[in-house]
Amino acid sequence: MYLLLTRVLLWIVVVVFIYYVLLQLIPRQYLAFLGALFLFAIIVLAFLNPNDTMVSTFWAILSFPLKPLGAALTLLLIGASKVKNSATLWAAFFILLLSSLPILSYSLAQRAEQEAIQVEQRRREICEGVCPEPLLPTASRAAAAIVVLGQGTTEANLPYQTQIQLTDTGDRILYAAQLYREQLALGRQPFVIVSAGPRPDLEGNNTSEASDIASILTNLGVPRNQIILEPRGVDLRTSAVAVERILRERGLRNESMILVSSGINTRRATLTFSNLGLRVIPRPTDFYTFQEGATPSRRLEVESFLPNVQSLAITTQVVEEFLSSIYYFLRGWSSPVLL
Repeated sequence: MYLLLTRVLLWIVVVVFIYYVLLQLIPRQYLAFLGALFLFAIIVLAFLNPNDTMVSTFWAILSFPLKPLGAALTLLLIGASKVKNSATLWAAFFILLLSSLPILSYSLAQRAEQEAIQVEQRRREICEGVCPEPLLPTASRAAAAIVVLGQGTTEANLPYQTQIQLTDTGDRILYAAQLYREQLALGRQPFVIVSAGPRPDLEGNNTSEASDIASILTNLGVPRNQIILEPRGVDLRTSAVAVERILRERGLRNESMILVSSGINTRRATLTFSNLGLRVIPRPTDFYTFQEGATPSRRLEVESFLPNVQSLAITTQVVEEFLSSIYYFLRGWSSPVLL
C-alpha cells in the first residue's frame, strides 16, 4: 500500500511539473486545445479498444462527474470554493469524499471484519472468569442448531418472478446449507432456525422473509422438517430472544448452536446471543475484504482512489454497526455473561 501511495504522489508531482513547464512554454489557449485533443483521443481509443486498462481508467475518471455521486461532489466543491465562510460546505464535501473512497471504505471494513476472525481472543480479553463456549468458527464442532440471521438476504417474491432472488447478503443462506451438510458428516442432524421478520417496506400477505429462505434451503438439500421458522426477528435482540425461546422449548438451550451472520456484525451478534446464556459458535460470511497478508489480496489501482457508491454503502454499514454496538452495550444486550 505504501509503495502504491508513493507512486501516486510521485505521479502527481510529475504531472504538476509537466503542466507547469507546458504552461510556461505554450500559450494557455493552445494548452487548452491540446487538452481537448487528448480527451478526443481517449474517446476514440474507448471505441477502438474499450477493454484497454488505460482507456478504462481514464474513462472512469472522465465519467465520474456525470454520475450522481460525482455530480454531488463536483457541485459541493464548486459551491465551497465560491461561498465565503463555507466551512460547512467543505466539511460536507470531505465527509462525502472520504467515505466513498474505496481505499478507505475497505480499510474500515477490514478492521470491522477482523473481529469475526479474532472474536474468541477478544472475548477472552474482556471476560474475567470462564468465558462461554469457545467462539472460534470450528468446522469439526457439532451443534444442535444452525441459526441463520436472514433479514434482508432475499428480495420480495413477487408474482411475476420465476424464482426467489438473493441480495448481496444472500450467501448466508448458501453457507447455512453447507454447514448443515458438514454437521451431517459429523453424525448430527441439527435444526436450521431461520430468523427473518416481515419485510418493512411491504404490506399485505406473504411479507415474511423466513418462508422464502426456507424454500431456498429446502432446494439446497435441507429437509423441511429440520427447518424452524422464526418470523418475528427484525434485529439481533429480537432474533436472539426468539431463538432462545425456540431452543428452550425443545430442550436444546444448553447445546451449542452455530450462528450465521455477516462478518461486520459477527461480534455484536455473538455477544447478543451469548448474553442470553446461549452457547454460540459464530460462522461469519458476507465479507467485503480479504484477510490481511493472505493470498489472494485486493490489488490497488487508480480506481481505488476514485469515489464510488459501493464504497459509500460499505462505509455507511460500518458506521451503522459501530453506532448499533454502542447502543447494544448501553442497553446491556451485548455484555458477555459467565456460564
